[in-house]
Amino acid sequence: MPVPNEWTLEGKVALITADTRGWAAVLAGALAEAGADVAVAGHSAEHVESAAAAVRAHGRRAATVVGEFPGYAETDAAVDQAVSELGGLDILVNASLNLLGKPTLDTTEFEWNTVMDANAGSAFRWARSAGRVMTEQGSGHIVNVISEMAERGLTNHAPFSASQAAIQQMTRSLSLEWGTAGVRINCIATGWVELNPPPLEEQQKELLVRYLPLRRKGTPDEIAALMIYLAGDFSDFTTGQTIYVDGGAMAHA
Repeated sequence: MPVPNEWTLEGKVALITADTRGWAAVLAGALAEAGADVAVAGHSAEHVESAAAAVRAHGRRAATVVGEFPGYAETDAAVDQAVSELGGLDILVNASLNLLGKPTLDTTEFEWNTVMDANAGSAFRWARSAGRVMTEQGSGHIVNVISEMAERGLTNHAPFSASQAAIQQMTRSLSLEWGTAGVRINCIATGWVELNPPPLEEQQKELLVRYLPLRRKGTPDEIAALMIYLAGDFSDFTTGQTIYVDGGAMAHA
């Protein structure tokens, strides 16, 4: 993606979390294109390595951490590895989500707990672990990539929507708690984004797409430029915010 020359992350180290949607390779590549070295953490070796390859393709250093991250010990260790291998930590991008679409009356307690922990719990653990480093050094940027379901309701998505709202509220609270320590934390809330959406003519046959003001779905590339802005020192007067990249869907709200 084209990155404005003044939006440089040269000399910065980022850590991004990866899921299986394939977005991490695009976002990690954008961080590297802007000049950052990038550590990638996730449970899928395939998607972690794909994101790391995108970083190296831009001539930047990459580190990989593959595993499960159920507690502070695991996220602390991953952050420490990124610091050890890449020389620091300036940016955290929480870009991993677990989606559950299911009628509420059929949703088990286990499913509720799993979705809440995989989304809100995970984002909190990563922010806390990165925050140890960032607050001590007096600087840092955290970008939480969430769904606009943090603000909008959606049938059959109560646990997922609740988990997104929890991350949004965590972001606001941490912006207050860590602002004086030089740490900025914001959310990018996405609408209907796909790695490889079908051709425009095919998309517009969908009722959902016809509902969107821009009459199309988005791509991870269209998240990347905003992520770079929020990850850099040039956005230091922006914190605690949620910015929507959704084709105008929230204009209906």
